[in-house]
Order: sequence, then structure tokens, then C-alpha cells
Amino acid sequence: MSLRDPLNELPSAIGGGGRRPPLTEPVALTQLPPPIARSILWEPALLPAAAIIDDAVFITQGALREVSRHIWTAPDQEVLGFLLGERLESPETGSQYVVISATTRSSYVIAEDSGDPIPDDAWQAGSMEARRRKLVLLGWYHSAPSLDAAPAPRDLTSHRQRFGEPWHTGLVVAPSGEFPAGGFFRPASDLGGAWIPFYEIVDEGAIYADGRKRTVTPWKNYITNDATEATTKVAVARPNVGMGPIQVLVPRGHFEEQKLFARKRSHPGLRMSAHRRRERRKRVAIATLAGVIFLSVVAYVADAVLR
Repeated sequence: MSLRDPLNELPSAIGGGGRRPPLTEPVALTQLPPPIARSILWEPALLPAAAIIDDAVFITQGALREVSRHIWTAPDQEVLGFLLGERLESPETGSQYVVISATTRSSYVIAEDSGDPIPDDAWQAGSMEARRRKLVLLGWYHSAPSLDAAPAPRDLTSHRQRFGEPWHTGLVVAPSGEFPAGGFFRPASDLGGAWIPFYEIVDEGAIYADGRKRTVTPWKNYITNDATEATTKVAVARPNVGMGPIQVLVPRGHFEEQKLFARKRSHPGLRMSAHRRRERRKRVAIATLAGVIFLSVVAYVADAVLR
């Protein structure tokens, strides 16, 4: 099976889908067959038929969950993070592709009127973290209230400034609302860009005997021809339970995290350190034991007096 790249999928009106030349000298890439057999190919629902060129995007379900956890720490704000992984090359076809296997968060929150979603210090921190982990900085992600038919001009401008290689990619996720959406994008020309297909690498044990694959991608603006089954370990979506029965469920782990966060806000005692909580439990246990002994003594004395 061949790899797909979205840039030739664009209508000619956007600028022919042409690429810019690489900004750095070519490097020898690790030769490894792309994990297509254990991946789900997702394509934007409104995109024309794909052409076959390099730089396909693969992302693990673990990385998708990392994005989800970050976004739901501040669901009403636009958070920023970076995508880390490897650049690889197929030994059979020579096609190059990227595998996103990890993320790193930024503490920066994108303001509504911000002209640049990626400030210098956040980009430098992401680059340093990639080097520390011995991974490649493959792109960036941020959350948003909603997604349009094409990537926002602000995102495309910032992407061009920070990520000039043709294999770099951006990810925007809009988790709230009735129809959670998300998408990977790349600039297609100096004037526009496009949402691009990507491969979701499923976890070990997530492929059934009949060929179905468990997915954690609930985005309504992407479609697939693969046989899939939604899992409760969903990435980057929290359904609106008021809308009735739904196919994709909130991840149990994320739901528990949200409940714990709410309890911490309403109960100051839960914000104690682990050491203080242990000490508090000891004091409670000692007090309980002392109370039991006291009541036992009182009962014994009362029984002796009555005799």
C-alpha cells in the first residue's frame, strides 16, 4: 500500500499544492517499513482524492491521548504544545514519512487577539525538549473553539515562520461542542493551506480477529474506509451527554481526572502533599483508636458499678 500526502490533494485554485525546497541539507533516514497494517487512514471529509508522494503523517494513540490530556486541563482556553517523533523512510519505495510518538506541553495560553500563536520562548523550549529526548521536533498543536474548512491564516503564518520543512505538520483540535473536530495541516502555498490525511497507529492488542481496529479519533470532519470500532479510551473529545446516546464515549481516565480536579477545588484538604496526607491519616487512625479504647473503658467501668 502506498503512502499519501495531502498537498497534491488541494484544488489548483489554492496554488497548485506546490512545495518549498527543504531548508536544511538532506540527512540519512532510518529505513523502516511504514506501520500501515496496524494503522487507520483518516482523510478530511471534504478533501479531493489523494496523490501519492512523501511525508505522510503517522501518530500513535498514546500521543493522541497526551494531546487530549493537555487540552482538557484548560478546555476553555487555547493551549499550545509540540509534536515529537521520528522521520523514517520506507526501504521498499523510498517514501519518507513521520511518526509522532510523543508530545511536550507549553505553559503558554494563546490569546484570542494574539498575532503569533507560537512565541519565541515556547518554540525554544519545545526544541530543547526534543533534543533532550533524542527525538525530532515534527510540528506543533493547539486547541481552538472550532475549525473552519481550511486552516486559519494566523496558524499558517506562524507555521511558516517556525516550521519551514515540508515534513513539518500542525494539529488543531476543537474538542468542545456537539461535533468534536480536529485536523493536521500543512501550508500548500504562500497563500493557503489544507487539512491533510493521517494514519492513526493503533495500540498493541487493538486489532480484532475480524480485522476491525479500535480507534481513539472521534473527529467528525475526518472519515475512513477502514473497519473501526470506537473505544472508551477516546482522545481529544468529551461528548455532550445531554445530546442523548452517542457512539464515542468519554475516556474513563479523563473523567476520573475531571472529578478529582473538581474535588480538589472544593476541598482544600485534597491539595495537601502526599506526606501531609499520610500524617493526617495517621492522626485520624490514632484518634479513632483512642476513642474506641475510651468507650471500652467507660463500658467496663459502668458494668463494674452496676454489679
